[in-house]
Amino acid sequence: MILSIDTYSEVIGISIIKDHKVLIDLSISKPKPFSEIIIKKIYEILEELQIDKNSIKKIVVNKGPGSYTGLRVGITVAKTLSYSLNLELYSYISLDVMAYKYKHFNGNIICGINAGKGEVYSKIYKSKDFELKQVSDIKLLKFEEFENFVKDTENSLVIEKNLNLQVKNKETILESLSVNGAFYALKHNLTENPFSIEPIYIRES
Repeated sequence: MILSIDTYSEVIGISIIKDHKVLIDLSISKPKPFSEIIIKKIYEILEELQIDKNSIKKIVVNKGPGSYTGLRVGITVAKTLSYSLNLELYSYISLDVMAYKYKHFNGNIICGINAGKGEVYSKIYKSKDFELKQVSDIKLLKFEEFENFVKDTENSLVIEKNLNLQVKNKETILESLSVNGAFYALKHNLTENPFSIEPIYIRES
């Protein structure tokens, strides 16, 4: 059984997956500080589903980019549970999962997440015949720079989170990435060391 946690945005995502079946996919929008509710909510879910915590064998967490404060909380919870319950730990990059959901699109896939301070976390992919290839590393761009870039790029699909872009071929991510992220991380065997995993942070100090 798998527990998946996503805290990269204003939405907490908590999912329980068993044998490729999603038992619960909970999204909580704009809650109190994540640190005050996430552990409590996980144990409420386990109790509601009558799941013994020892039945959880793997834990998956979003490591960003996204809200650094939220990511730190989610990763701290995942690390603590991984260590205390002896769970295998997996992670994923938010932009990779956003793109992977639309791998059926043939062309450029440009993903962007609001980074605050008028900036965007961005990454570019090339998709063909359901195969997704990374074209760029994660970049931190000014919003205007990102918006102008996507407007000028032909045969492209833009996947965005909290950007309100004015472009034609666009998909907006509203839900959490906890379910898709879990399947992605396990498929690609993205294991982590609970003592060394940290949120992705590319803004210069």
